[in-house]
Amino acid sequence: MANAEDLVDAGLDWLRQHYDRFRFFTERDVVWSVQTRLLDLVVELDLNFRVLNDFGILPGRRRSLSVDLAVVSPAGPVDYALEFKYEPSHRRADIEPKKLPVVSWGEDGVAGDIVRVRKFVAEGRTKAARSYFIDEGGYFRHREPHAGSCWVSWGGDCWVLISQAP
Repeated sequence: MANAEDLVDAGLDWLRQHYDRFRFFTERDVVWSVQTRLLDLVVELDLNFRVLNDFGILPGRRRSLSVDLAVVSPAGPVDYALEFKYEPSHRRADIEPKKLPVVSWGEDGVAGDIVRVRKFVAEGRTKAARSYFIDEGGYFRHREPHAGSCWVSWGGDCWVLISQAP
């Protein structure tokens, strides 16, 4: 595993395989879990990457200028940028129904993340990027995937919309 894409693949495959062991409440829980796994892999495999959260990929202070996770090599720009959205199952008793849905399907939510990661690659801010929307209970699963995205089953009612850029 010598490149950032392999690292990202390994980290997200690990999350898919172990997803049923977690109880996430917010997007940040997912990001923390993935970041922790990627950092563990960097150490275990003696890779020369940093894994940074809420990374400012564009100059400025606004959230829209950062990515949830960035895999960065010492040589320079971001090797891989990752964006996440998370919708908990609407059948969970430990989440107030009035707080659901958490995620927006449109430009201010899932679609916006997809556009952003593509923009970051197109502008040369990162070599590659992905957007992950984890739909734990399948609430959004019936929707047509956004262009260039596909639904992937993570078992049970958990579906993930993945968009790769480029």
